[in-house]
Amino acid sequence: RADVDALKTALAGTDDAAVDSAVEKLQASQGKLGEAIYANQGDAATDEEPESTKDDEDIIDAEVVDDEDDKK
Repeated sequence: RADVDALKTALAGTDDAAVDSAVEKLQASQGKLGEAIYANQGDAATDEEPESTKDDEDIIDAEVVDDEDDKK
């Protein structure tokens, strides 16, 4: 936010070097913000449930028991 305010102040003046400096600082801040967002998206993607299990909610695990041994 401070970088945006500094750019607004520089644009209100007549010093082209101040405007260039303020733009560079703002671009650097935006780059850091983009990297942070990108890094967080990578972390969020690993927390999601795998695609293959999303549609399997109504499947019930069961064990097959062979009663043939009990009949003898």
